[in-house]
Amino acid sequence: MVDRVILITNIPTPYRLPLWDALKKLVDFEVVCISHREKNRNWKTTNRKYINFLKSYHLFFQKKDWALHLSLPFSLFSKLVKQNPDIIMITGYDSPQYWEALLYAKLFGKKKVLWNGSTLLSSRSKNKIVNALKSYFIHSFDSYYTYGSQATKYIESFGITPDKIVTGINTVDAEFYKHNSSDETTNPDELSFLYVGQLIERKGLTNTIEAFSKISEKNWRLVIVGSGSDENVLKELAEKHLPGDKIEFVGFKQKDEIMDYYSAADVFLMPSYLEVWGLVLNEALASGLFCLASKYAGATFDLIEDGINGYVIDPKNIDDIVEKLEKTFDATLDKKEIKDSFNVSYEEEARKIYFAVNKAYDK
Repeated sequence: MVDRVILITNIPTPYRLPLWDALKKLVDFEVVCISHREKNRNWKTTNRKYINFLKSYHLFFQKKDWALHLSLPFSLFSKLVKQNPDIIMITGYDSPQYWEALLYAKLFGKKKVLWNGSTLLSSRSKNKIVNALKSYFIHSFDSYYTYGSQATKYIESFGITPDKIVTGINTVDAEFYKHNSSDETTNPDELSFLYVGQLIERKGLTNTIEAFSKISEKNWRLVIVGSGSDENVLKELAEKHLPGDKIEFVGFKQKDEIMDYYSAADVFLMPSYLEVWGLVLNEALASGLFCLASKYAGATFDLIEDGINGYVIDPKNIDDIVEKLEKTFDATLDKKEIKDSFNVSYEEEARKIYFAVNKAYDK
């Protein structure tokens, strides 16, 4: 029987909090976050009593879209010694603190669970040393919780047997989006497209804007919600290729503000060149939107039924984007049906994580 679990993760992302709350109801559970936030995230979060923070500084590498967190050596180690958990759950291997937590667990004989979202697409490396370190790290755990089928395949690629893995789905508060979005089409004579996310190269908006320029004669509108380093470049590209009344950049919006945009839209776009998961796809489907989702995103494999609730696109291929955009004009867009068919809950995912935690004792 599990007595106490401590989760080590980078920051308290707002979409994780309800999942942690649900897990807290199942087991004595605490979280240690390496930092309060990261430079490329504008989220507002509400703290929980079970969340603790390390004193740390982070370096953000914009080209890599990645943050490195630095804290006092062994500050996490000493915290874990004091708290004395039964199980350590770790969410990655790309920060020194994750290795520090693993060292603690090995020295004190604690059970270890890896919470993984990385996929074969998102974690490729040609560096033999890096790959050897990853392999050592991943093989050090007693059980694994993965969010998504592609994350499971990644763990299995290291030779981990399926009986040690519990496969889940990455989650948002689906009920919030279902209840706060409209089932109706705002303008039946115009197809409204929506993008929500960072305005950076990896998100694939350059090709998307060029694809829209090839169907400018059709009756559509594109709204882009978000901010980022490529914002001015994308605005200039849109001004060059698209009529001004066809596209609108509205900036970054918090969760409660975004609902007006989900309600007004018919089709959601996720054209990322690389996405470990892509939680905006969960949000869009829970809001009843037909989705054009990147084949390079983990969420696409588990959430999109091609032709039913969306189309899979290759965002690196402008012709493919154009083809799927044109098909969307002929698709049946039933917001209520898409909402009703989206049944991913925090409670179910918390039970899966709890199952993975207990599975650690089966080794």
